[in-house]
Amino acid sequence: MIGKTEKRQYFVVVGLGTFGLTVASELLKKGCQVTAIDKDEKKVELASEFAIDVIIADGRDKKPLEEAGVSSADAAIVSIGEDLESSFLITLHLKELGIPWIVTKASSPSQGEILEKIGADRIIYPEEEMAKKLADQLLNPSIINYLQLNKQVGIMESEAPDTFIGKTPKGLSLRNKYGLNLIAIKRKVRRKNADEVIEDLIVVPSPEEKIEEGDALLVIGDHKSLEKFKKMQRTVNAQDED
Repeated sequence: MIGKTEKRQYFVVVGLGTFGLTVASELLKKGCQVTAIDKDEKKVELASEFAIDVIIADGRDKKPLEEAGVSSADAAIVSIGEDLESSFLITLHLKELGIPWIVTKASSPSQGEILEKIGADRIIYPEEEMAKKLADQLLNPSIINYLQLNKQVGIMESEAPDTFIGKTPKGLSLRNKYGLNLIAIKRKVRRKNADEVIEDLIVVPSPEEKIEEGDALLVIGDHKSLEKFKKMQRTVNAQDED
């Protein structure tokens, strides 16, 4: 079993729809070993264009999974879509085969609850998450990105409000005012004697680091605190437009 501090290198992706194919492709680009599995021969052919190890098999049957040697994988991604029975059976088989980390795609919270009970370590709702992300960005144009770590905590990347420019993390008292911790600052920097502009990441910035125009702030906190920060952003933006 892979240790908590070790990097996962071998992945199994079962279900090669758009989501599964994309995950497999991205993992391969990052130098990982990937076994891609689907019962649909056409989908497997698509995966074979970029994946070395592709298998035509029905994951509802445990035997082909065993024969494929997937038990040695560091993690598995189950991307079956609306076929609930297949999603449940495949997740259960992979758990029984001893794969230490299983991520399963779900279409509803009730489906997710069942998947958790039979062994899925993480449940993802791609369409729901993308819809929420889009709605959030439409309502909060200053929000660049948002990552939900669990049900309580998230990380948000946001443009630095005009009221923050020239101030320091110490002076802003983000923890006291908003219940947030500033974990990084993204800053565009022009290289000396060059026209190229690069993005610099200041990790755990000094309490005396002055925030500059164009900076993006990465903050971590519970969802209630992040919502409070978003509300402040919307208020500032509305005042700027008046």
